[in-house]
Order: sequence, then structure tokens, then C-alpha cells
Amino acid sequence: MASEAQYPVVILYEHALLGEGIAKFLRARAGVEAAVASAFDATAVTAALALDPAVVIFELSDPLQQVGLTALAPHAVLIDVSTVVSRGTVGARCDAGLEQILEVVGGGTLAVPA
Repeated sequence: MASEAQYPVVILYEHALLGEGIAKFLRARAGVEAAVASAFDATAVTAALALDPAVVIFELSDPLQQVGLTALAPHAVLIDVSTVVSRGTVGARCDAGLEQILEVVGGGTLAVPA
């Protein structure tokens, strides 16, 4: 029997604005709660992943490269948003990242095996 996780989404961020922004977006657009933790706080990362989330959204940073995300969240869909975060000038606005996240989160993938 499947049940929903208390926090079906975990966001591990390097930039607080990005992590909190994605969490707010998911609450508003999908009605989904998300646990949010700084990638620089190993205790918070471990606690968040212990929730057995269905989706983990993360910015791949030095601290997270030391964590085995697939081992700590074996049932989760992993979404690396570091590829859409860049420094410097942005030529065109790109909402594809948020829309893809919403598709995964809202696409019925949030049921976690009991």
C-alpha cells in the first residue's frame, strides 16, 4: 500500500533565494509542501533526506558531492537545478526548469512505497 510522504519534496540549496523560491512555487502551483535545507548544513541535509522524499531538488555543490544522494534517498527522483543556475548575463528568460519540476512533482510521482 502506498502513502504520501509528509514532505514529498526536499530542496537542498546553495542559494537560499533559489531553494525558498522553488518551495514557494511548489506550494502555490502544486499545493505541495517541501522541506528546505542548506547544502552547507550536513545535519539538516541528512535530516531532510531521512524523510524519504519522492523528489529531491538540489544544486550540486561541493558539500553535496560528498553526500551519497542516491543512497540517502533511494526512492527519490533527483533533479539537479545547478545546470540552470549560472553566473553572468542571461540572454533569455528560461522557465523550462520550473515547468519540468512542476511536471515531475504534479505528475503523480509523489506516492512513496510503504
